[in-house]
Amino acid sequence: MPVTVEPLAPAEAIKFWKGKAPVSARDFEAMDAAARARAFAVSGLAKMDQVGSVHTAISKALEDGETLRDFKGRFGSIIEQQGWTGKKAWRIENIFRTNVQSAYMAGRYRQMKRVSKSRPYWQLVAVRDRRTRQTHLAVDGLVFPHDHPFWQTWYPPNGFACRCVVITLSERQVKARGLKVQTEIPDMIRVVDPETGMESFVTPIPDKGWATNVGEDWMAGLAPSELDGMKDRALPVLCRHGNFADDPCKPPISAIDRKHIHVVKNADLLPKQGLAAEDYVRAFLGEFGIDHINGSKVINVHGFPVTISKALFTEKTTGAWKKTWTDKRPYMRLLARTIREPYEVWWRPMDHKATGRMYFTLRMIRLFRMPSSKEVCGFSSFSLFGRNWTGATAFAPRANRSQKAIYAQAEKERAGILIYRESLK
Repeated sequence: MPVTVEPLAPAEAIKFWKGKAPVSARDFEAMDAAARARAFAVSGLAKMDQVGSVHTAISKALEDGETLRDFKGRFGSIIEQQGWTGKKAWRIENIFRTNVQSAYMAGRYRQMKRVSKSRPYWQLVAVRDRRTRQTHLAVDGLVFPHDHPFWQTWYPPNGFACRCVVITLSERQVKARGLKVQTEIPDMIRVVDPETGMESFVTPIPDKGWATNVGEDWMAGLAPSELDGMKDRALPVLCRHGNFADDPCKPPISAIDRKHIHVVKNADLLPKQGLAAEDYVRAFLGEFGIDHINGSKVINVHGFPVTISKALFTEKTTGAWKKTWTDKRPYMRLLARTIREPYEVWWRPMDHKATGRMYFTLRMIRLFRMPSSKEVCGFSSFSLFGRNWTGATAFAPRANRSQKAIYAQAEKERAGILIYRESLK
């Protein structure tokens, strides 16, 4: 019986592409690099239906393995309207190759991270022909550990229509091929032109606007990073009249109905030490139904889409676990429940001590008690602002903090504008 081999659609690339939202070119330009990993725009197209058509065409190209010719045929009328013919025909090829390559490389990044333990080294490979830019030739063949900062700025594509790729290597392959694993990014690299043989020295810098990592930004998505050094700004309580029926805007938190106080069991609390950082994060992610350390989920936090993933607890530049949240480790499950099901949400300003900047935050609060007690034993709060967060946890499961002190601390969290309170029904 003959064996028929059919190519499989690149599932990770398709997932990446379908997660992109069509936006206007103006909105796209206003975004930071990380946000752009979640958006799609076409310079020159003002109508959103046209941008959407191009987005759909690229999606079909990924799903069906279409060629550039197939891609052009899907929206020929737009090409004619924009005058992207003749000498301007390069525009459509640029759109196709750049976006398809971005999708493939984002999917490839996720796959490579999964096997990073057995294949911990990555090598950047450029196409060595007359079309390859000098800066891309300069980094061709360089090998770095998969978690090296080099990949923060030099993960392909590194420019429009970039054809560079990254391959994974085991330690045995590195030794067998006589490759050198770089520890520092070179300031200057000698480049030999493959067509002319001429030599030149090049500073390895990606094309303008491409010093990012589309795969990492995609995985991090909208996951905010922790920002320490935040200080509450004194602010009176303001109410949005009509949102809370007959309930007073700010009744004493000590008078809260018992049904609004979450019950916490001993098993919900993690040891202060003895577990790996990954285990604490797994406990946090598990509260959102995420069963893999590299898994993620987008949730709606009172009008703000937020990606829940391990990126909440890692350094954006290195991917290493942050140390600033170690005091919160025993209460990771409680912090997650505060985000998932807050009792109250306040909109309030905070000041960053180091920069002096003011941020408007969403402050989420939830009280907890032990199963055998009616009394509050602690509370958790989580503040979200833009692409950053800060969590303040005050919890006393062993009754080593008085009720009065717990309530007093919780009351300090309640300021600004009350935008949500759990229903009393």
